[in-house]
This record gives sequence, structure tokens and C-alpha cells, in this order.
Amino acid sequence: MKNLVEKEAAASRIRLCIMGVILLLGVIYLLSCLYDIQVEQTRAFESAQEFHSLRRVRLPATRGKILDRNGIVLADNKPSYCVSIYLEEMRQKGAWTNTINYVAERMNEISKIVGVPCEVDKDGIWAHIRRRRAIPLVAFRGLDDVAVARLSENAQHMRGVDISVQAERVYPYGDFACHIIGYVGKGKPDNLEQELNPDGLEDFDAESLEYDFLLPDFVGKDGVEKSCNTALAGVGGGELIRINAVGYRHESYLGKQPELGKDVTLTIDLRLQKIAEQALEGVRGSIIVMDCETGEILVAASAPRYDLSKFVPTLSGSYWRELLNDPMRPLYGRACSGIYAPGSIFKPLVALSALREGVIDEQTHFFCSGRVDIGGRVFRCARRSGHGDINLRQAICGSCNPFFIYAGTKLNYEPHIYQDAFDVGFGQAPQLEIPCSKGVLPSSEWKRKRERDRWREGDTANISMGQGYLSVSPLQVAVYTAALANGGKVLRPRLVLPESGKIEESEVLRQMNWRSQDLRLVHLGMWDVVNSGWGTGRRALQEGVSLAAKTGTAEYMDKGEKKKNAWMIGFAPFNKPKYAIVTMQEDSDAGGLSAAALMKQMTQAIFLPETVNANIEEISDESENIVEINEVVPVDANINLELHPEQLSIEPILITEESIGVQTNSLDEVNNTELTSEELDDIYMAPEIYNQSDDVGQPNALHLLMPHGFIPPTQNTNEEGH
Repeated sequence: MKNLVEKEAAASRIRLCIMGVILLLGVIYLLSCLYDIQVEQTRAFESAQEFHSLRRVRLPATRGKILDRNGIVLADNKPSYCVSIYLEEMRQKGAWTNTINYVAERMNEISKIVGVPCEVDKDGIWAHIRRRRAIPLVAFRGLDDVAVARLSENAQHMRGVDISVQAERVYPYGDFACHIIGYVGKGKPDNLEQELNPDGLEDFDAESLEYDFLLPDFVGKDGVEKSCNTALAGVGGGELIRINAVGYRHESYLGKQPELGKDVTLTIDLRLQKIAEQALEGVRGSIIVMDCETGEILVAASAPRYDLSKFVPTLSGSYWRELLNDPMRPLYGRACSGIYAPGSIFKPLVALSALREGVIDEQTHFFCSGRVDIGGRVFRCARRSGHGDINLRQAICGSCNPFFIYAGTKLNYEPHIYQDAFDVGFGQAPQLEIPCSKGVLPSSEWKRKRERDRWREGDTANISMGQGYLSVSPLQVAVYTAALANGGKVLRPRLVLPESGKIEESEVLRQMNWRSQDLRLVHLGMWDVVNSGWGTGRRALQEGVSLAAKTGTAEYMDKGEKKKNAWMIGFAPFNKPKYAIVTMQEDSDAGGLSAAALMKQMTQAIFLPETVNANIEEISDESENIVEINEVVPVDANINLELHPEQLSIEPILITEESIGVQTNSLDEVNNTELTSEELDDIYMAPEIYNQSDDVGQPNALHLLMPHGFIPPTQNTNEEGH
């Protein structure tokens, strides 16, 4: 029994020793782990703590300016005084609602001091606490000097309140070129990845270096502001913020400084653009002036317009609804996005195609009776009594529909007219720096898919007059007009100048297959349009300017009502074309009336600048570039404005009292005779024909006095045709 007890006691001692060894080993292991964590890995845990308590904040760069071709500022930046609230200094004990209510009370006090309503309500404060607690809350923006002074006087009683300065976009000329310049709005920068990875490394981990907070930044929403946003926006900087356990700012470290955005210089000429916009005041329309040699767009005016200054710092809902509900559609950029039937301005292209293919030539004569019957439909001439025996030059001058229907149907629309229209840029969006419409260039395949019908001879007749399914934008027409003027070079239109400030070499997209002798004949017809006694564009005649042009009046149906859009295209000087000009007015009378009047104003502004008051005024004094009222900036002082018909080999059509064969007191009395709208409709319109093209031209009594079939004689003279 005694031995048994001793054995059990010995076994217990052994077990206790084993347990003691195990416990000792455990303690040693724990001590070693603690040593590793507390001593060996201290720096690693410190780094992790640093990482998790730091927040990366992106600082926006100052946006670059937008300038006109002469360096005048069209879009700039101004300092905007803001009131920022540091929530970490306004924390209250207890629930979050205590802090929210306290901050709201402080904001109401500030609002009474500065006299400006607060931009943030309690919901906004709570949203900021949940998402952006580490950065200041901007409660007031755009304070003036008086408001800032009032707040500064009470600063000692405003803990956690600071006055900060942010850049705000400013447009010194309000609605000037609004559809071209565009506007900005708050948004996420589109070059964040480039900022984070400037070296373009392929294995770059963007998520590891993403910004935690993005301060408000302006992003282009339309026009050049949008298309050139990357260059204008610059490169943002960065700031590191250390936060405490609750998430409030503890301290900050300034990192990379933002890089200023680049300035963008437009080809637009401020003075000419302003004159064009003044000419379009109160109507819907567009005017474009394009350099025939470089493709630079000097004018791209659309009417009506909207005020860019009301888009900054934020766009009010009431103004946006006003723009959307305006029946004049001011948001619609007609110069680049407007789509219209071209009317008779398309006829020079039909003539060039027919001349090249040998369908007609300079000697071709056609008897215009005032109407053409095709497939049971009647297509009437602009002059309902007819032009009589007429050749191509006279047909262009008088805009004779039957002549071009004859040429077009004899040639056929496809492939020649269609291919020329496509090559000159119709049916495809121009390669401009801002979005443009491509219009509609129909084909037999297009009609089969869309209308489930074959192409008919009547469709070709309509196209030959610039009507039917064909639709174009004013910018496309400007490219086409420049090609007519420069010998068939289809240029890429340019709206933004390179950093050098000058386009050294134009970009020729295509060379039209037009013969020089054919172009010359068409040019002479376009010269007669303005400079002859019965040209449809005689109202555009400007003493001292050698202009060749073509009018167009395109009819269309709007809710059962027949309306007309007026066109006029032209180039000058005639000897050596420098500028292509397009004028278009919606719901107008005729190309030879309203559009011709616009053309005359533009040629006067371009070639006779000292006679035109540009009336340029800034709406803001923030810009450093101040343009004085009535300042004259000549476009090209080296252009020879003198007319020498004998050098041009022009044979102006001269109408005299004797050639008319009637008794009048004087030719001026006849030319100045005013006609009523009913008389104009009776002479020129064909209201019963849908989609008919007609050019009213000059409303004068000569058309009433001419006998049926009479064509004014072409005479050799050293005087200009009038």
C-alpha cells in the first residue's frame, strides 16, 4: 500500500514538471512574439499607421484662357472668395445631429453677416460628414469685397471659419460666340490617370495611388471648352491630410503644386464675329467666314445665342428651363449643327459635274418656259414666266430651275453629282475641333432602305435644285464654297490655332476633279449674280468689293405650313479669292433679299473695316485685355480691293432702258420700285409645288417689265455691271 502511494506521488511530480516545462515554453514563445511585434516590427506598423491615417487630396489647376486670333481673351479666370467650414473645430459632444445643428446655426449667422444665402443645408452637412469629413466644407461662394470685409470684422467670433479663394470661369463678352466657346461645369477631371502615372508605366497600379478626395474642378461641357479640355485643364496638384481616429483633419502636407493649363487660341476674329452676331440679332440664322487658303474659320456666328456668364459658377434651374423652352432654340449651334436643304447654292456643283462629263458646255442653250413636267409633277422656275433662251452663265445669274433640272436629269444623279457632293464634304461631318452634323447626302441605296422606294427622275430634279432629301450644314457649305473659290481644294476647316499661332500649311482633304475652264465659267456666272442688272444677289453689291456669289431659297414644310430658308454663298476678292462667306437665315423671304443683306454687311466688315462700327464691349472688367469700342482690326491689309473688270475678263450684263423697251422716268426709279409680298410671290414663288427651289433675288420692277422670253444682252464694256 505504501509503495503504491509513493508511485502515484512520483508520477504526479513528473506530470507537474512536464506541465511546468510546457508553460515555460509557452511564456518564452509569447515573450518572443511580443518582442518581435514591439521591437522588430515597430517601423512596419508605424508605416501602416501612417498610411491608414493619411488622405490624398487633389488640388485643381488654374484653367487656361481661350483667346481670339488677335490675342483678345474670350474665356478667363477670376478669383472667387469662398467661406470654408472646418468641421473638426465645430465638433459637438453626443450624436452627430448636435454637430449638424451647431454648424447650421453658424452658417445662418454667416449668411446674415455677408448678405448671401448659404449653399448647403443640413442634408448637405450630413453628406459631407459621411463622405468628405477630412476636407473643409465650402458653404458660400462668389462673395464680393464688401461681404468679405464684413466677415473679416467678425472673424474673431467665428471659430472654424476661413475665407478661401477659388478660381471661377469668366466670359468677358457674355453670349459672344457661345456655341463655339462652350461652357464649363463641375465634374471629375478626365486626365487623372495621366496625372498619377505621368511616365506611362504599363504595370502602374492606379488603385494604390488614387485620390481620396477631389476638390471641385471645372470640366468643359460644350464647345472648345470640352474639345480642348485636357489642354485647358492643366495638371492637378496634391496635398496629404493626416486624420485622427474620428476622421477629422489633424494636419496637412502640401505635395505637388498644380500646373497651369495651356491657353487655346482660336481662329475666330472678335470684331468680325461681333459684327456677324449683330447682323443676326432678332432672327434665326448663321454666318460663316472661312479662309480659302488655310481653312481657318474667322466667323462662326449662330443666332439666337445664350449668355455664357450665367453658367458660372453654377447654372440655375430657372435659366436652364428658360433656354429649353425657348421656341427660338438658342442652345442650337446652327453654324456647325444646323441641317437645312441648300436650295440653289447647290447648282454650281451640278453645273461643274455636267460640264466635266460633257453633258453641257459654254455654248449650251436651253429654252426656259417657266416650268418642267417630270413624272406628272410640275417643277416651276424662280421666274414663273420663264427666262426664254438661256445659257449656263445666265442660268446661274438668274437661278433658272429648268436649266439645272435639264442638266441634272441628263447627267443622272449617280454617280457623278453624288460623288462630287460627297468629295466636297456633304454627307460627312467636317473634321472641326468641335462636334458637327454630317447632314444627309441621299443615294438610291439610302432611299431604298429608308423609304422602301427606288430612286426616281423627280428625285434627281429636286437634287439638281438643291431640294429633296439633301440637307447640309452652314459649315459644310463654307467648305464647299472655299473649294469653288480656290480651284477645287477641299480644306479641313480649322477652329484652333497651333501653339505657334499660325497655320503654316493648309490640310487639303481632297482635290476636286473640276476643270479650270469650267470653274472659270461658273465663277463668271456667280460674278453676274451680284454685279449684273438682273442677278438674284444684286442686293449684296458693295462698292469697292469684287464679290462672286450664289443665292438660294430652300422651301420646306413645317406642320403643313410652307416656309423658306434663305442662303447666300460668296467669295472675294474675285481675282484672287481669300475668303469664303456663307449667310443663312431661317424662315425668311429669299436668298436675294435677307441673305444678300447679310452678305453685304460681312463683305463691308472684312474689306472696308473703317466703315463698320463693331460696337465691342465687355460685360466684365475682370479680363486684362480690354478692347476699346469702335476699335478697327483689319483682317488683311494687303488685299487689293480695286475692281478691274478688264483684268477679270468679265462681260457684265448691262440692262438699259432701251433694252427693256418701255418708257420709264429713270433706271434708278425702276430698280428702286418696291413690291409687296403678294407681288413677289406672284412673280417668283410656286406655292403649289412641294420642295421647290426658288431664288427671289432683287425685288425690282425690271422683272415685271421684261417681255416673256426676253434675256438681257451681254455687252462688252469697261464699266461694272449694275
